[in-house]
Amino acid sequence: MRFSPAPFRELPPVTKALAIAFFAGWLAEMAFGFKLNFYFGLVPFNLTNQLWLWQAFTYIFIHANFWHFLFNTFMLWMLGRTIEPDMGSRKFLVYFLACGAAAALLTAAFSPGSPRPVIGASGAVYGLLGAFAFLYPEAQVSLYFLFPMSARSMAILLGAIEFVMTFSQPGSKVSSVTHLGGLLAGLLWLWGERRWRERPVYEKPDPAIREKAEVDGLLEKISRQGQASLSRSELSKLDEYAKRKGGRA
Repeated sequence: MRFSPAPFRELPPVTKALAIAFFAGWLAEMAFGFKLNFYFGLVPFNLTNQLWLWQAFTYIFIHANFWHFLFNTFMLWMLGRTIEPDMGSRKFLVYFLACGAAAALLTAAFSPGSPRPVIGASGAVYGLLGAFAFLYPEAQVSLYFLFPMSARSMAILLGAIEFVMTFSQPGSKVSSVTHLGGLLAGLLWLWGERRWRERPVYEKPDPAIREKAEVDGLLEKISRQGQASLSRSELSKLDEYAKRKGGRA
């Protein structure tokens, strides 16, 4: 399992482009500060009352400081190089943005009147963590680089931590509900996709095959009980079939 960094040039294209976008967003944050955060960060009041829907996506690319940028880019770097080749680049991009947007909507629903901007890719990155745990549940990882465990256990533990943090520290500068929203969105996406692929497929029977089976049944009935055993409608059906096939019964 390739859960490790790699040279930048070896990253898949979308992962590489997202990392560059993170860097650009961090530079823009240093240049414009609060004005950038107000218009392009996630401000729950603006999203729910002003319907500034673009904020559900643009907030992903803005980071508060170097360490915030570095952590999310590092996680994208490690997870993207494994997940993007398996998903395909287009699906990976849609998945990443969808997890970020779902995290934004949950955040806005949790505190709809809040004027405080939320910025960063953590919600979308937690969606990638969910994807890694879903696709490779038994892969061995080190939580916080210290605690070895399976990817499935990591996702359960992180989800529980973020759930507790959401309700125990509602005023925290770290938006735990955003992390939780991204993780849940990713897991629900992949679970639903798997259920859709595994659904039973009922093919409509070929009318010609069905008709042939009915005729064979009538002929077998004649061989067992004689032609007199057929009803008028059955005789008519058998006669019509014989005419179309070039003969008479």
